[in-house]
Amino acid sequence: MKGFRTGSFDRGRVSGVLHPFVPAHAANSLLDVDLDEMWSRGKRLILLDVDHTIIQWGSEDFPEGVVEWVQRAKAIGFELCILSNTRKRERLGRLSAKLGIETVRGKFKPSRAMFRLALIKFKRKEEEAIMIGDQIFTDILGANRCGIEAIWVRKMEGREFAGTKINRFAERLLRSSIYRALVTPVDEQPDEAEIEGKRPPSDTTLFRQIVKFCIVGGTSFIIDAGLSMIFLRVLPWGDRLLSEALGGWLQGSFPALFGWAKNHYTAAVPVLGGLASIIAMFNSFLLNRRWTFRVKGKEERMAQLRRFYLISIIGAVLNTLITSALSNVIPAHPNQSLMIGKVVAAAVVAVWNFTGQRLYAFRSAES
Repeated sequence: MKGFRTGSFDRGRVSGVLHPFVPAHAANSLLDVDLDEMWSRGKRLILLDVDHTIIQWGSEDFPEGVVEWVQRAKAIGFELCILSNTRKRERLGRLSAKLGIETVRGKFKPSRAMFRLALIKFKRKEEEAIMIGDQIFTDILGANRCGIEAIWVRKMEGREFAGTKINRFAERLLRSSIYRALVTPVDEQPDEAEIEGKRPPSDTTLFRQIVKFCIVGGTSFIIDAGLSMIFLRVLPWGDRLLSEALGGWLQGSFPALFGWAKNHYTAAVPVLGGLASIIAMFNSFLLNRRWTFRVKGKEERMAQLRRFYLISIIGAVLNTLITSALSNVIPAHPNQSLMIGKVVAAAVVAVWNFTGQRLYAFRSAES
């Protein structure tokens, strides 16, 4: 993991919203975690993540030193327990047996469930436990939610589960902000010139706008996808679905425009899916204007609205075309096909919308 920094953290250095994501300490690997220091501070239960914390994803061969570290922890007097989100229970059982430590299963991290079950199982209080893991959004967040101290370790080299890569991307966006809480010795503090010359990406206007735009996009995507599902797969029209009734009418009335559709449902996707996109689009205007690009006042609001809709309508057309093209990508599975189409369309259109809104629709906004 490039850019990973080690040391202790002081949550007081960052805003309260970041507190749940800030670890107590960061180390290069499990082997760098000081067992004697933890014991001296009253820690008695060590909770361990599995993949990329104690072993590479998919492997059953522990890296050199891991087994010895676990045995030394036991010799000191620690109780150890594995908390993992892996779905491969047989592999997890074999790893547990090799290390001679127990596992606890429950709702996936960052849910509090596994952490609480471990505390109950070993009859320990939150302050007596410590979590060691490589992911901010599962291991660190979950532990912090339960009041358990957490140590963040650098992920091991090697491939990993596809879903985990999404977490890694989010971690990269958050990491610079988290590192503001990293305690640096006085003799290592950079001077003012160095600070100005090396401002972290999270301090830049563009970075903040991208993060906010992604959050707004996420809410609009939920609105878009949710309304699309309701319009296309839930709303009735007589004894049929609205989408089937509308699609049949469109194919019968406008065969030149909708003759391409394989069925009535597919024919209705451009209209009903487009309607859902327009509603979500207005949500994006409101949030991006006031929050992402921080536009105030009423003077240019209508001009910005016109420019926004020009950019967004083009984006909506792209969204609709992509969604329609993929609406039957998995035969006999319209719900899954719809979601795949929406996800692909959202990714493509996000780039178009951000660029257009930043450089054209809200070009006069000051951040």
